[in-house]
Amino acid sequence: MNQSESERHDVFQKWLEDVENEKTRQYIQERVLTQMEWYRKKSSAYKAKYQRWMTASIILSGSIPVVSVFADGGIISKVVIAALGAAVTGIGAYLSLHNYKELWNLYRVNREMLLSTLYLYFNHVGVFKKDMNQEDRDAMLIDMCEKNFQQDYGNWKSMIE
Repeated sequence: MNQSESERHDVFQKWLEDVENEKTRQYIQERVLTQMEWYRKKSSAYKAKYQRWMTASIILSGSIPVVSVFADGGIISKVVIAALGAAVTGIGAYLSLHNYKELWNLYRVNREMLLSTLYLYFNHVGVFKKDMNQEDRDAMLIDMCEKNFQQDYGNWKSMIE
C-alpha cells in the first residue's frame, strides 16, 4: 500500500467510526473495503504482467529488422528471425488468452466506482444528499455497491465465455 493508499485507508477508518449502524459499518469494512483492496491488488498485478509482456514483445519485434540487416542469409539467421517472429506472435496470443489489459482496466474501474460511491456516501452528497435519512442512505449504499459487484461478475463471466 503506497502513501496515498495508506492515507485514504486512515480517512476511511475515521469515517467508519462515525457510522452509527453496526451492520452498515461491518458491510463497508468487510465487504466494500475488502473488495476494493482485492481490486487494487489484482489491478496492479495485471497491469505489471501486461506491461512486462508488452515490453518483451516490443523489444523482440524491434530486434527483427536489426537482425535482418546483419543477417548473412544463412540458416542460422533465418532461424533466429523466425524464432523472434514466433515469440512475438506467441506473446500476443498469450496476452489475448489471459486478458491482462482488460482485467487490469476492469478491476481499476470497479475500484474507482466503489471509491467514488464511498466518498459520496461519507460526504452526504449526490445521491446520498443531506436531506435523506440515514437508514435510506445506508440502504442505497449497499444497493449501489451490490449492483457494482453484480455488474463486475457479469463482465467477468462474459470475458470467459
